[in-house]
Amino acid sequence: MKIYSTLILGFFFSMNAYSFTLQGNSSNLKGWARGEVTFYVNTSNCPGSVDVVGLVKESLEVWNNTPTSSLKVKYGGSTTSTSSSSPPIVYCETNFNAITGADENSVPGAASVNTTGGQINSGFLVLNASGGQSNIANLSRKNLLIVMTHEIGHVLGLGHSQTANAVMYYTYSFKTELNLAQDDIDGISYLYPSDEFSDNEFAGCGHVQSVPPPTPGQMLLLILCLIMPLAVYFKTKKRFYLTHL
Repeated sequence: MKIYSTLILGFFFSMNAYSFTLQGNSSNLKGWARGEVTFYVNTSNCPGSVDVVGLVKESLEVWNNTPTSSLKVKYGGSTTSTSSSSPPIVYCETNFNAITGADENSVPGAASVNTTGGQINSGFLVLNASGGQSNIANLSRKNLLIVMTHEIGHVLGLGHSQTANAVMYYTYSFKTELNLAQDDIDGISYLYPSDEFSDNEFAGCGHVQSVPPPTPGQMLLLILCLIMPLAVYFKTKKRFYLTHL
């Protein structure tokens, strides 16, 4: 039985000049419920030359560094699972074409999510470890990082972008550096908007601390500070009148 990942097609925000899309055909996708997603990794079928765990960790940090998004993602450890789950998993597949339906000579990775009522409830990311040309062992580390970041974006709820320099563009061949384009930032911020009012914080500012009432000594010092300028003023004024009589 083939499991097809929903990588392409989504809801276009053409009225707002956005190029990003969302997973599947749902226009009301809201991402993962908590906005805190932990990824587990199964390395049992991964090529020994590829540091899949290291790639996952580095790619997750790319998505974490989005100031306009409340999303928090992290690596949770190892797993033996090879199925869609919550939290989501990353694993390598030697029968990549049979499982995903994707061409193992041109597709290094695929991802899929399941949703209920517009909310993602499970997902997985599968890497190509087959005999095809796009086996992840044949890619450079830079390209692997871009592919991993791209596929994690799918698990988080993003579809493909129409912007060529975006991580979520359909091919990694246009990317020269591992960073999010503005369209990637817009997409992940749409799914996981920053909550400026959480934890009693306003507009990104810290808490306002309550000020204790002044002590008697502080009150006396304050009164003296207010009186002294007046005393100097009247003394100066009196001297002015005496010198002009």
